[in-house]
Amino acid sequence: MPAQTSARPERAGRRARDGLRARDGLRAVDGDPFGDGMPALAGRHTAPESLRTRLTGLAGPFATRLRHALRPDTARPASEAGATRVAAARARRRRRRAVLATAALTASVVALAYSARSPTPPERGRAVPAAGPTTPAPAPTAAPPTVVPVTGDPALPGDPLLGVDQEPVPPAVSLTLLGTRDWRHWGGAGADSVQRKQRGTGEIEDPGGDRLEHNAGVSGLSWTDGTPTVRQESNRTGVFQRGAGKAFRLGVAGGGDLRTVRLFVGVFSAGARLDVSLSGGGDPAVREVAMAQGDRFYQYVIHFRAPRGQRLLITWRALAVTGGQNDGVSLEAITVS
Repeated sequence: MPAQTSARPERAGRRARDGLRARDGLRAVDGDPFGDGMPALAGRHTAPESLRTRLTGLAGPFATRLRHALRPDTARPASEAGATRVAAARARRRRRRAVLATAALTASVVALAYSARSPTPPERGRAVPAAGPTTPAPAPTAAPPTVVPVTGDPALPGDPLLGVDQEPVPPAVSLTLLGTRDWRHWGGAGADSVQRKQRGTGEIEDPGGDRLEHNAGVSGLSWTDGTPTVRQESNRTGVFQRGAGKAFRLGVAGGGDLRTVRLFVGVFSAGARLDVSLSGGGDPAVREVAMAQGDRFYQYVIHFRAPRGQRLLITWRALAVTGGQNDGVSLEAITVS
């Protein structure tokens, strides 16, 4: 019995040593059955491992994962980094296409909404004119000089009226432009010659008398609608009477409208007076010219209104002369408009 008791502890100790060897990755060498209690081991390091080596081995996988997380392109192999960049570029292209498609869809929706919106209705009570072709207005044309305008001015009816003004004599006078109703010019082809408006109203009255012709006028008289001479440029002729008391008497028919008469006259070294009146009565208008040496010419503008059947009466008379042979008063032209 004692022999069995001593054998059990020995076997138990052996099993314990075998477990330690197995745990440490060691195995017994054949032929050395625990001679000194430390048998020779195959594959055992000749020097123990350092603490740094052990820590490096334990922390290696965690360090690799940390590098991948912080720098995915550099921590990974070249093939993996290239694949990652290609995937990122494709993702960016997909996002760009999505943004462009969204913008295009939004613009289409806005355009459709704008086109579907109804136009603003016109204001109540105001008609909308229909559009039509635009035709340029024709250029205004002047009436032919021989056409007689409508007699009278219905916008200016009223009581008889008379007024006289004196204006300077211009160097050139167009009888055609001033005498829209009628005009006359004396001289040019002898003392008895008279030029008239071709289709004038005939409202100028001249009883005639003894006259002489002159060509001393300071204003060039012109016309383009005359008879017997149709056209004339810068005519300076006229007629005159010499001696004190000699006069020219003219008349212009009235028609109930306001009319303007321009009288072109002169004096040769004499004094003269203009008497203007209406045949129906009323106060006359008088203008005088003092006696002086030399030739002087005047333009009198007469505004009058007289009923039909009455006339404007004009008298241009020499009051005194200086004593020369041809001293007196002259008559060149008259216009009515």
